Amino acid sequence: MPDLSLFSNNFPDFYIIERVGDVDIAKIETDIDRGNATFGWSGLQLDFGETGQLQRAVAPLGFYLRIDPLDGFRVHGKFYTAIVDPAVKAEVLEESTFVLERAEIDPEQVSFHSVKFPDRFLRHRNFQLFAEPVSTPADLQDACFRIAAPLAQGG
Repeated sequence: MPDLSLFSNNFPDFYIIERVGDVDIAKIETDIDRGNATFGWSGLQLDFGETGQLQRAVAPLGFYLRIDPLDGFRVHGKFYTAIVDPAVKAEVLEESTFVLERAEIDPEQVSFHSVKFPDRFLRHRNFQLFAEPVSTPADLQDACFRIAAPLAQGG
């Protein structure tokens, strides 16, 4: 599983970061931030068209970036590995699965297209991460991310 960090195409100093369940874009200021902004992609490679999940690569491990339809499609870190109910585990996995696509606004960069909610892409709004439909140039820019080397060593 390749480790990576992702920064916003239109706010290049702001990385996707998972902090105590909330997923935002933010400036990286501390070593803790570097860990919170380092993810593993569950696919074999980072190939366009590949399906996978983004999960924390630095402790605490076991958290997947999950779309929460009950919270306005806000993206949260969900402690997936502790779920014991198979039906709930399957639902969370489905809500955490994305297709890695070429970003429409910049085809050299990436967008994450939801599998469960096919009209929605990961995008930032007000520095928070959501899964929403994107159509305007501003929306497309907010759904465009650049892959960077992991900011911390995975564990």
